[in-house]
This record gives sequence, C-alpha cells and structure tokens, in this order.
Amino acid sequence: MPAVDPYSPLVETLAALLGPGLKAVVLFGSQARGDATPESDHAILVVADRLPASPLDRQRLLRTSLRPIADGLPGPVAFLARTPDEVLANLSPLLMDVCADGRCLFGPGYFEPLRARALAAVDQSGLQRRRVAGAIMWVFPKPRLTDWRLDWDGFHDRV
Repeated sequence: MPAVDPYSPLVETLAALLGPGLKAVVLFGSQARGDATPESDHAILVVADRLPASPLDRQRLLRTSLRPIADGLPGPVAFLARTPDEVLANLSPLLMDVCADGRCLFGPGYFEPLRARALAAVDQSGLQRRRVAGAIMWVFPKPRLTDWRLDWDGFHDRV
C-alpha cells in the first residue's frame, strides 16, 4: 500500500477554497530539503489569483480555512501567500530558495517553468548557497565590486 502524502488534505482544501485561481502550492525549507528537525515548521508557498490585498487578511483566510488540516501535521505550518503578479515582480532570495529546493504539491505546470527560470538566473550569476552562521544564504564565491541584480530574466551586471 503506497504511503499517504500528509499534504494531500491541505492541497485539496486549498483547491476547494481558491478554485481555479490556485496556481501552485509548494513545500519549501527544511521539510522539502529533508533536513527538518522535530521543531521545524512546514513552510508552504501558496500562489493564487484574487488573494486578499492585506497580508494579515491572507494569513487569516489560510489559517482559518486550513486549521483542522494544519493541526494534523507534525509541527507548525507557515504560509506564504502571493499572487502570480507578486511572484513575477521580484525574484527574492526567499523565492530563490523555494525554487532551489521546493517540492511542488500542486500546479507543476505553473511552478516548474518558474523554477527553471530562477535556477538558470542563479546559475548565470554564480551565486551559491552556503550555510553561514547557521542560516542558508545565497553568496558569491568572491566578493563583487560592481552593482548587480538578479531577476526572472537572468543576471544583470551593472558597471
């Protein structure tokens, strides 16, 4: 008998709550990387159209709707909710982390092309993930002396 995915009820509830506006659900962080401790949370990125404008209202919507399911997971659940436009507006270090080691629970057709773009941009930049003072960070192997930026279209060196 195959193992039951503990995230299936969460994804099913999100799909019912957000309908066709739900684009992706991605587990990220230590649970996705496989280095979680008993104290680790379950970090979940939810990408959906028509989310409440206020981050507090987004959290309230997700926490209220998902409380019974989230309480069934071993450990706390942390939600990050973004609209597709917000995702595309900024390839933040957090989204780089999600793309680097996230486990797509829903919406691979939406998420996997983003992952490919982000990882290509990171590869082009030369950034590497390293553990620094207990935290995983994106760093350049050698200090950069010029200004630069990284976005969904790649690495841009500004002289």
